[in-house]
Amino acid sequence: MDDTELEDLVRTNALGIPMTMPLSLKLEEPGAREWLLPLEPMISLTGKHIIKRRQVNKGQIRGSIKERWAQDDYEITIEGVLIGTDGQYPEADVARLKNFCEAAAVNALSPLLEIFGISRLVIESWEMPFTAGTANQNYTIKAYSDDVYKLLLGSNEYKLLQNP
Repeated sequence: MDDTELEDLVRTNALGIPMTMPLSLKLEEPGAREWLLPLEPMISLTGKHIIKRRQVNKGQIRGSIKERWAQDDYEITIEGVLIGTDGQYPEADVARLKNFCEAAAVNALSPLLEIFGISRLVIESWEMPFTAGTANQNYTIKAYSDDVYKLLLGSNEYKLLQNP
């Protein structure tokens, strides 16, 4: 096994410590490079169903009739810290994270996200709160899972749907 294969197998953080749930982000633009977050963030994931509840008029039993319409987007919260390795504020990492937060959509790679079939995120909000220490910056990112849908079909694509 050469060094690149070993590096893909075992990801380490900025301090050289192996990470169990690393997170890599990549912008959706030509020539964009993947960025492995320097320190392993905490990723929380919430899923839910979209359920319509209907009440039965003058029903003999209590409660409602529930109808599952669909599965909603996953809500993802990413919390972490950026630490300047030279004892200075991690300005370059904060600027890089800002670019990802302001992008329309971001490709994400993490073992946890992979389990749920998530490879693309749309970031709704982000926070860079006050953080103790001049070389540290905490962050919180709130995002939704995103899938690619083709809403408009060309005439050839429409014909293929009509005559399979």
